[in-house]
Amino acid sequence: MDSSLINAALNNRDIILSIIRKAQYNIKCNVRWRQLPEKSDEEFEYSAEDGGDMVSEFDTFTLYMAKSYSSFFNPLSQPHKHALVGLLIPPKYALYRVSAYREVLEARASLEAIPQDGLFLFDGSIFPVVTWWAPRTSIKDGKRLSELIEVSQEKVGDVSIEYNKLMDMSLDHPQVPVILMEMALKRGKIEGREEWYLALEIFEKLFVYKELIKRIWERGSIPIYITKTSRSTKLCGLNLPDVHILKRLRPLKPGYVLWEGSLGIGVYDRIGEGAETMYPETGGIRDFYTKRLGILKIYARLSQGGSILQIEALFDASRRIPSAEEFSEEVLAKILSIPMQRGYPTPLVLAHHHAVITRRDMESIIKVSGLEGETREREMLVYF
Repeated sequence: MDSSLINAALNNRDIILSIIRKAQYNIKCNVRWRQLPEKSDEEFEYSAEDGGDMVSEFDTFTLYMAKSYSSFFNPLSQPHKHALVGLLIPPKYALYRVSAYREVLEARASLEAIPQDGLFLFDGSIFPVVTWWAPRTSIKDGKRLSELIEVSQEKVGDVSIEYNKLMDMSLDHPQVPVILMEMALKRGKIEGREEWYLALEIFEKLFVYKELIKRIWERGSIPIYITKTSRSTKLCGLNLPDVHILKRLRPLKPGYVLWEGSLGIGVYDRIGEGAETMYPETGGIRDFYTKRLGILKIYARLSQGGSILQIEALFDASRRIPSAEEFSEEVLAKILSIPMQRGYPTPLVLAHHHAVITRRDMESIIKVSGLEGETREREMLVYF
């Protein structure tokens, strides 16, 4: 190992250990640890989904692959699988954009496995899906996003897919990555300095998830997002993640935490009063994400000694705004009746297993695509 790294570690060793030890001994969080409700004895349908992606950078281009998996687990049925392989056009913001392609693909698979009057389980948090902006991209606010969505309508005008049909077609398969490859083939390049293609990709993702969540509600079901490794510190306000604080305060006992602010409307909890200006009005997106999307957020340990999970349950605020306590009890009672592995829903474990992409998968795709002899300066492999 390079000696400079060792010296840097030694120089900061004391402060690193002091911060960790101080945080671990000064653990306080003014919350009430509640007893879990009895598990539901009613039979209900439930589904789960997950996805994976990977990027490989060559000397002159970027290859990506993504796949998604969804299935009914009660009643058990044949799974739904979708995949996407292509060149990233243009080859910029690779990890951010391919992640968005995967999310659209996950939504597509999910549309085929919506339960009736039950639960739909998703891995992770809803917020990375719906808070579209990222520091690495050039679009920072909703006004600019709306402007570039208008620009994109002109840019894709001579491509085989009509823009006004784009979003409906996105419910069958991600369209924007295909459009960009077609444009590169026809024109040789993506014209314009403005990164309008980012706006089109963002718009596709927001539209598809709006439709997915609405359809889950229409079938009387609740979308549930479950995070195993939340890094949020908003509840306890300390340097360590909230889930770690709760784990130390309640090391083994099952239960859950509900607090003032657990239940909210729209994404205001994440970005405050500026939320409304971050979403375009096109396609009803702004009204949905700022006025209709209701989110209940709780932390829970579902079995003795299990991990503390962040659970987000989505409700339709245009129909009713439930009591946070009653809604959390309803959601937890149903989740607890689902088979578990160490306090984590088994359907999500199985969905993750089927959605993982390995390095061997990427090497196989490179060979099948006829790219085996191409020069690779570096390769980035990212698991989700």
